[in-house]
Amino acid sequence: MPKTTVLFVCPDNSLLGPMAEACLNARGSGLMRAFSAGLQPAAQISKNVSRLLSEHGVSAQGLSPKSIDVFLMPYAIVPDRIIYLSDVKAILQPSSWKGTTSSHWWSVTDGGALSDDFAACSAYLKRIWQAIDGLIDPSVPSELSTGNKVA
Repeated sequence: MPKTTVLFVCPDNSLLGPMAEACLNARGSGLMRAFSAGLQPAAQISKNVSRLLSEHGVSAQGLSPKSIDVFLMPYAIVPDRIIYLSDVKAILQPSSWKGTTSSHWWSVTDGGALSDDFAACSAYLKRIWQAIDGLIDPSVPSELSTGNKVA
C-alpha cells in the first residue's frame, strides 16, 4: 500500500507547519508521510514547538522552516494533499501535480491572528491533533476543516 504524502503549508513555517508535520508523522503509522513549508519561511522554529511536542511525546528533532519553493522544484516529492493551516491563498501548483494533489484548509487559528503566546500555541496544537485524528480516521468528526477544495 503506497504512503499518502501530506504537505502542510503556513505563512512562515515556524509554528503551525512544523507541529502538524511532527504530529502526523508520529500518528501516521507509516501509512502517511508529512512535510511542511512556508510561503515566507522564518529564520528559526518558534520557541514553543519543542516544548509543546515533547509534552505529547513527539520529537521536534529535524524540524526547521522550509520554503514552499523546495517542494515546487522538479523531481521533488509530489504531495497527495496540501493542507493550509491558516487563511492563505493556495499556491500555484506545478502542472505535474494536476489531478493528483488535493487542497484542504484547516482553521487552526480559529480565524484569529497567529500568536506566539504559549497558551495560544497550545490551543493550535490541540486543534492540529483533532484534525489529524480526523484525517487518519475520517469517521472522527473534525471541526477544523473549512472545506476541501480541489485545485
